[in-house]
Amino acid sequence: MIKSPKLAIALAIVALATAAACTNGGGLGSVNSGGGGTPSPLPSGGIGVAIPTGKIGVENDPVWGTVSGYTEEQTSQIMAFAPGATVTITNLSSTTPHTLNVIAVGGTPPPNWPANPSLSFSPSGSGVLGADYASGSLNPGSSVKVKLSSPGIYLLGCAYHYIEFNMRDVIQVVAGATPGPTASPGPGGYAVARRSARPAQRRSEPHLIDQRGHRFTFSSLRGEPLIVTFVSAHCTDACPLINAQFAAAAQRIEREHLAARLLTITLDPEHDSPQTMRELARRFDANPRHWLVAGGSRSDIHAVMRAFGVISIEGKHGSNDHHTTFVYAMDSNGDLAQTLLASTATQDDILDGLRAGRWGTHA
Repeated sequence: MIKSPKLAIALAIVALATAAACTNGGGLGSVNSGGGGTPSPLPSGGIGVAIPTGKIGVENDPVWGTVSGYTEEQTSQIMAFAPGATVTITNLSSTTPHTLNVIAVGGTPPPNWPANPSLSFSPSGSGVLGADYASGSLNPGSSVKVKLSSPGIYLLGCAYHYIEFNMRDVIQVVAGATPGPTASPGPGGYAVARRSARPAQRRSEPHLIDQRGHRFTFSSLRGEPLIVTFVSAHCTDACPLINAQFAAAAQRIEREHLAARLLTITLDPEHDSPQTMRELARRFDANPRHWLVAGGSRSDIHAVMRAFGVISIEGKHGSNDHHTTFVYAMDSNGDLAQTLLASTATQDDILDGLRAGRWGTHA
């Protein structure tokens, strides 16, 4: 049995520095050991999206500075299109979801990249590039079209990987623009990305994303008991049992007006995007007032899993279907009060503990 540590869930996480990589002459190619290999050609007028350390790489553009994670027709990372063009955004990854979000419009190089922007995992902007445009979560291999109606400079970021992998870029919508190297202004030249000389940013606590698309932390849930478990949305063994038990417990918590909340977190962030977890919540009619169903970035989810001592192993079908199956009862202070083994009696165990006040505020 795996013993979970006592938690005050105030984790100091070092954001991963952007790995050194080259753009293979400004296009897509084998970069480091992050997946590499040239993918299928993009459609005409297309934008490819992928983790920088994988297929696309990082460019130290002489005008725009360090950009990564997006490319135009395999030839340019600073992208330019004529106004009125309709562009196809394609996720080049075979395993990882991405987004293309507009962070800001306007300005001059070098861009002023915000440290921690609020980026949506849901689509917005009605398919037209603008200040509020977001592609929504693009699952591996999927695409979405966007019309570039208004001239301007658009700063981009991926909601999943802007912080962890520095995934950001620029689209210029300008008359006369053509695809390819002309989209990279200035004297040109592609170099190996330099690691930042600044100390790595620290985040005091990981963020999760619930079924409404809201970001939250464990600290924000203090004040009442919190019952936590971890599942894979693709698991067909213990996870459906746990989900059914939590669904029943949530209904009883609501019916009895108990001061408590349930929290289900993915233990397979490589395959379970926040959108996947949203669909799981919809399937079980999870009311976020009583039951949060959450995903998040790979680094944040893994940090939370480490704190609870959760172990998850990828199975033969690619999903993480071999994992610990515990339920963690946290008291009102946010400390771990009791660890339960998931079973057909889980809902009763939860309700008994709440009614008895075992997980109230402890001194």
